[in-house]
Amino acid sequence: MAALLGTWLGLSSAVVSAAPIELPSLGDSTSGIISPQQEYELGQTYLKYLRSRTSTVSDAETKDYLERLIYRLAEHSDLRDHRLSTMIIDSPNLNAFAAPGGIIGVNTGLFFNASNEAQFAAVMAHELAHLSQRHYARNVEEAKRKSIPTAAAIIASVVLMATAGSDAGVAALSSTIAGVQSSNLRFSRHFEREADNLGIIILSKAGFDPNAMPEIFEEMNRSSRFQSRPPEFLLTHPVTDSRIADSRARAVQMPAKGTKGSVDYQLVRIRLFALSAENPAAFAKQLQNELSDGYTSAPDVTRYGLALASYLSKDYATAEKALNTLLEKHPNNLYIIMAKARLESAQGKHKEALARIDRALKVYLDNYPLMFTKAELQTESKDFAGARDTLQSLSRSRPDDPDIWYYLAEAQGQADDILGLHQSRAEFFFLSGNLDDAIKHLQYAKKLAGNNYALTARIEKKLNDVYAYRNKLKNE
Repeated sequence: MAALLGTWLGLSSAVVSAAPIELPSLGDSTSGIISPQQEYELGQTYLKYLRSRTSTVSDAETKDYLERLIYRLAEHSDLRDHRLSTMIIDSPNLNAFAAPGGIIGVNTGLFFNASNEAQFAAVMAHELAHLSQRHYARNVEEAKRKSIPTAAAIIASVVLMATAGSDAGVAALSSTIAGVQSSNLRFSRHFEREADNLGIIILSKAGFDPNAMPEIFEEMNRSSRFQSRPPEFLLTHPVTDSRIADSRARAVQMPAKGTKGSVDYQLVRIRLFALSAENPAAFAKQLQNELSDGYTSAPDVTRYGLALASYLSKDYATAEKALNTLLEKHPNNLYIIMAKARLESAQGKHKEALARIDRALKVYLDNYPLMFTKAELQTESKDFAGARDTLQSLSRSRPDDPDIWYYLAEAQGQADDILGLHQSRAEFFFLSGNLDDAIKHLQYAKKLAGNNYALTARIEKKLNDVYAYRNKLKNE
């Protein structure tokens, strides 16, 4: 936190000495006291900090789904810098946030609470609107008009709100800015209204039902009435009755109703329910009863959840029956194909499982979840060199994904590629904010490189980059 706040405060100190600058116009990514590049660099530092202290979801299907949805929405936003980074926090609390530099985070709890894709997309569109309007940079601009301690308090509160997902940041802000408290709170509400209005436009242009935004806000308010503590999202994005009414009135003005969403969202949603179930066998029994009694409005989605929960509880017969039924109806659905391949591998049918994934890869070239599944299957069949090669290919297309480097290091270790293991662990630790361990593994790799001068030079270059990054954080 000290390093992160140092970065923020370094920026705010420069702000105070600068000439007065007016608030940027909406969507203006070139004005303001923090440049888009500074915001991006700050966001990457913040992302590393979050990864080092937060449990995240590494499931390839879920991550890929979120990335595709975010970029679909971003195409219809005012974002000028499309360098976006997403993270899924493994928490049942209902929360989502946007941070400077294109960082969008979401808790698994939002998947659990948003009953359809349009509702989920509404929250993501709202967060994208915060980014497109550079609300964080504009917060710092507002802080510039006050004292340095006030600027520091605003900046620190932003970090607290995004990190803790609680009212800690709001409390810190309120207690510190005594003289300007009311005006600052109005400023915050203005940003929320801006994000609502632009978010609904993004949602509608992306083909979703704009009414989903007031719907998800109403659902959050409704659920908070039965809890001693409101959902995390409501603490950082207060939703009032007037705000819901405003968003509903705005939604009515949109040109088309749009869709409630795709089946992909429902498959990912029930996938997360199955993966997070404390007792997969009990969850499978619940889903089986829903199918038998006809209590489900989406039997194929329920059957997919049944297959996953049965697989996780090692009831392979039930999983196979459910997946065979699904494949007859949806032979090209990748979620079902990957589930079937994993089941075949668990049953010892390694060749069949890999052949199934390879057939899909011929159609969906270099698809991230398919490639990751292939690496998993190769590991299970003890083809460690093959898993290493598959993950190395993924590391080139997803160089900023710490999960890829983590699993690549594991595969390299199993393939006795110790030099590669240290290099991959260094990448993982760097992206996860653990700079000291990243340096240690690069030093190990340098020793193992021996007289390979080209490789030694690359490792030294990476070492110097990490040292420079660490020194920058300390100096700021």
